[in-house]
Amino acid sequence: MNCAPTFKTHHCYAGQAAALFPSRACWILALGLLLAHASAATPQANFVEGEALVIFKPATNADAAATATARHHLTAVRKFAAISPQRQHCHVRSATQSTAELIAELQLDPEVDLAEPNYLRHVSSMPVPTDPSFSKLWALQNTGQSVNGVAGTSGADIHFLDAWGLAKSNMPEVVVAVLDTGIDQSHPDLAANLWTNPGEIAGDGLDNDGNGEIDDVHGYDFVGNVGNPSDSGLHGSHISGIIAAVANNHAGIVGTAFNAHIMALKISSDGSVINTAAELAALDYAVKMKKRGVNIVAINASYGGPSYSASESSAIQAAADAGIVFCTAAGNESVDNSLTPTYPANYRLSNMIVVAASDSTDHLASFSNFGSKVDLAAPGTNILSTVPTWQATPTSSLTRTGTSYATVPMTYCGYAAGITSKLYHCGLGNPSEFPAAVSGNIALIQRGTLTFAAKVTNAMKAGAVAAVIYNNTTVSFNGTLASAGNWIPALGISQADGQSLEALLPTTVTLSNVADPAAIYAFEDGTSMATPYVTAAVAFAAGNFPNESAAQRVSRIVASVTPLAALTGKVTSGGRLNLARVVDSDGNGLPDWWEMAYFGHIGVDPAADADGDGFTNLQEYLIGTLPNNPASKLAIAQVPEIPNGVSKDFRISFPTANGVTYRVEFSDSLSAGSWAQLGSDVTGSGATATATATDAATVTLHPRRFYRVRIVAP
Repeated sequence: MNCAPTFKTHHCYAGQAAALFPSRACWILALGLLLAHASAATPQANFVEGEALVIFKPATNADAAATATARHHLTAVRKFAAISPQRQHCHVRSATQSTAELIAELQLDPEVDLAEPNYLRHVSSMPVPTDPSFSKLWALQNTGQSVNGVAGTSGADIHFLDAWGLAKSNMPEVVVAVLDTGIDQSHPDLAANLWTNPGEIAGDGLDNDGNGEIDDVHGYDFVGNVGNPSDSGLHGSHISGIIAAVANNHAGIVGTAFNAHIMALKISSDGSVINTAAELAALDYAVKMKKRGVNIVAINASYGGPSYSASESSAIQAAADAGIVFCTAAGNESVDNSLTPTYPANYRLSNMIVVAASDSTDHLASFSNFGSKVDLAAPGTNILSTVPTWQATPTSSLTRTGTSYATVPMTYCGYAAGITSKLYHCGLGNPSEFPAAVSGNIALIQRGTLTFAAKVTNAMKAGAVAAVIYNNTTVSFNGTLASAGNWIPALGISQADGQSLEALLPTTVTLSNVADPAAIYAFEDGTSMATPYVTAAVAFAAGNFPNESAAQRVSRIVASVTPLAALTGKVTSGGRLNLARVVDSDGNGLPDWWEMAYFGHIGVDPAADADGDGFTNLQEYLIGTLPNNPASKLAIAQVPEIPNGVSKDFRISFPTANGVTYRVEFSDSLSAGSWAQLGSDVTGSGATATATATDAATVTLHPRRFYRVRIVAP
């Protein structure tokens, strides 16, 4: 019996990385609501009239600041404790004065260091019909394909597949704060990757974790001051998908950092305009939660405006002090930022990365800003990503043992491809009417008395996974849950069908509510779309190098670009984001984290055999064995099992690496195509694995048998 070791080559490794995402369409958008070729309605003023942002002098404590605010007959809208370690920051409002009058008065106060307008920032978007598929995600893999009618250049991408082929298998949780228009919490490509506040209980109206915000389960709306950061447009959802759309879920696309979690911090009520006070509140929240132990590694800020704000700069510096990288868009005015500044991009603080947009031919996008204030470019044209599901027309169904019932989905309700569960009657939907058994099952509720939103909220609190509401008259009806949120599926049916089902309870039904996949993804252009690629790169770097500082992550990403002649003199790095170089800075096929773990430095020769076991360093990395231990190698050891001197079984053992999938195969010859699988695939745990060949009769008839171990997934 020959037991020859096998290993995968670097080429196979990259191919297997591609196989992880066989039909994923990846999109990247920039938040910041900086989209090219789109015009947003511009307000008459560039600030919120009658409001100001105040920074008090260092000697003024919180009580003195409150006294000063009252002395000027102002309303203190919000204080920003987390970003006020040395000087008090405050958002104030006057019921009688204009902004100019208010600031003029405050500047005469000896306790006030600075008073400025509550400036507005702007976002806009240009949705285009889309067909979600990985081949449309040229930014992740560009083969020169035509996307949205535009032909690309092969290799003009961020090397997504190569990067994830070099990534650690077990990364810590990383959280990205998206300051934008909000997020669709029910989107099938986003819901599973929302950040969840472990200290908060959804829907109880209480501040369970004592952080000052109520029901901030997945983030917060700092415009409406509620715990539901639902998207007021589509921009925030699009940005979030570029960063962290769920991988391998058969739902459209994949995010660039698909293992990251999104903290949705809503700072726009209309999908376009952002006021700085809401931004400060969101930054204050992010800093506060970072200090509480949430691993927020990056903030995505794809927005901008022409006015300098000391308050905004101070808040971004507070994020820097907390170890958070701030990624922001360069802007879409086709101008040099060093001559025509835009903010926050032009603050140029140590934790900032400012992003221009490149196209699918590796040139600067025609609309993108540029200059010495811009760090690097990232893909920003024809970017496919997620948009809110409530913009689509869903398809719903309800069946029982072959009988179908006509259904109408409630506006804003959640989605499910198919739920088969028991149906329980829950009266009119009052809290006391839900039986304990409805938890994990479907609630049947009669229309009347309560709003549909109240009925479904009560069903969710009772643990129901879906709700069916039947009419209380013979006419048809269309229901709404009033506003977007993290709702369960909720379908309306006729009075007759509801009564018919009620007579059969409890009974098992199958319920579905599915959004049209062609309508919940869209193409967008802009530096807003480029920025989240870089934000995702920060999350990717943080997962692979968890002990690095924010400054080190900024340096790692900016230094890892692909240099391009078309970007020389346009951005300070002279290049476009390269995700693979973020993890493998010297491009030798060995990730930096692996080289540091086993050799203490990068630049290891991949062709050398450090421990003399017959395997090169590159082979040891790809196999998952230790490069500095000659006993650690992918080799099969067979041990005869001969209880009572009868059995002809063989036990085949081999070392494994954590997270790597192995397959044992056998053959009577070494010819191609003659190998058959022995047992099930084995997922490595770092320990030795064992497979047993038990067909004694076959072994007797074929005394020469070959076995091999093959890696089938990294």
